[in-house]
Amino acid sequence: MEQARDVMAEATATVTALLQGNHLTTASRTELLDFAIAAGALLRTAQAALILTTAEAEERSAGAGLDRFDVSCGCRNVNELMQRTTGAAPTTVKNWSRLGKLVREDLGMTGDRRPARFPALRDALLSGRIGADGLAAATGALDAIRDRVPADHLALADQALAEVTATGEGEEIVLRDEVGEFGDWGALIPDANPVTAQRRVPVMTDTLRVHAGAWATALDQDGAEPQDERARRLRGLYFGTAQDGLVPIRGRLLPDVAAQLQTLIDAINNPHGKEKGVRFRESHEPALSDDRTIGQRAHDALATALTIAASSDVPIIGGAAPTLVVHVTEESLASGTGWAHVTGADATGTNVPVPITVANHTACVGAVQRVITGTNGRVLATTITDRIFNATQRRAIIARDHTCIIPGCHTPARWCEFHHVTEWKDGGPTSIDNGVLLCWNHHRYINTNGWHIRIKNGAPEVQAPDWYDHTQTPRIPART
Repeated sequence: MEQARDVMAEATATVTALLQGNHLTTASRTELLDFAIAAGALLRTAQAALILTTAEAEERSAGAGLDRFDVSCGCRNVNELMQRTTGAAPTTVKNWSRLGKLVREDLGMTGDRRPARFPALRDALLSGRIGADGLAAATGALDAIRDRVPADHLALADQALAEVTATGEGEEIVLRDEVGEFGDWGALIPDANPVTAQRRVPVMTDTLRVHAGAWATALDQDGAEPQDERARRLRGLYFGTAQDGLVPIRGRLLPDVAAQLQTLIDAINNPHGKEKGVRFRESHEPALSDDRTIGQRAHDALATALTIAASSDVPIIGGAAPTLVVHVTEESLASGTGWAHVTGADATGTNVPVPITVANHTACVGAVQRVITGTNGRVLATTITDRIFNATQRRAIIARDHTCIIPGCHTPARWCEFHHVTEWKDGGPTSIDNGVLLCWNHHRYINTNGWHIRIKNGAPEVQAPDWYDHTQTPRIPART
């Protein structure tokens, strides 16, 4: 292991020096192609190492207790461990984990190694003929049908696909250096000589996917229709009974429905396609990361989507758009303590108790209907107070704020809610100078998450939590 680490460190240093020396700009056509092929080989080998490393880390982190590998390294799970050791994104590590299960040789009860699920493709991975993308393309369709086809048939497909990787695209590419010398590139091309360098280009990922799909179609004689029929019967979504302030849900989604939901969640949680940290104007402090878990982020994104859907052209209920009804006493709403109740939040359809902050949040973005009842429950009088920002006010606030105004949160205006900076119940007007854009998460917890907002001279200013900005200076968020 030590020797391998030294070799990798040396290779990394060599490539880094070459890139920093800006040699790519002066490389000949042959040199540039040769370098791309060599770098691709290095990438595939590195990916194979990380896939198997992730699989081994997960094997050592199985079970419970402080002796788990991930916990002993100060991480909550293997995904965090691999993020910290490699700098990879969570989704990348998740893919390594999934692929690792396909090619890992697990230990049996007797301590003997059991073959990998796809042993031939495992060899292709370890030999550098395919990387993570190639392995995913080759195994995706086959792994989906492995419970419905004989093991020996699956083994034939595994071997056939491995043979495709061994032949590349069925041709060998001979690259000739235009000036007859490789110079600095020789260290990166072990078998290079002053005249030619031979490289067999790897099989393309799409080619593997086509081959794998053809094998899956041939092996799964039932085809897609019976599978779709089974999926249609099994689809469902169910709500449990509220417990500890949460309503459990369970169910199975059709793939296209799940894909739509996942795409929507990804878009809301990462609207610009990349993570952005907190930035204030005239501030160079480190970025403040989002400490929500993946599950919490998905939950909040779904809440955002439901809020948008409720205000869109959806079927009416009782002559009006779907409406969230929150019951709270006037005394509790004024004092900010006590409980509110949400109607129809779980499978029982009864009133579910929720914190008073839910009533405040709901009232901030909707209308308040005051219902006065007698001691026997009779409705004595009703009044409606509209506290919703009108269309003109909304357009003006959107033009000013663009996104959720909490620095580092880039949820676009179309997914935000309009918040009264000075609460309406405290006398705050429904006006442009008292309204700001907040995403569902920051709006829902604005009174407890440490962020404070004010509007000065018509511009929102945000004060960060004291643990992040000890100066507690209100700042105008940078607009990006």
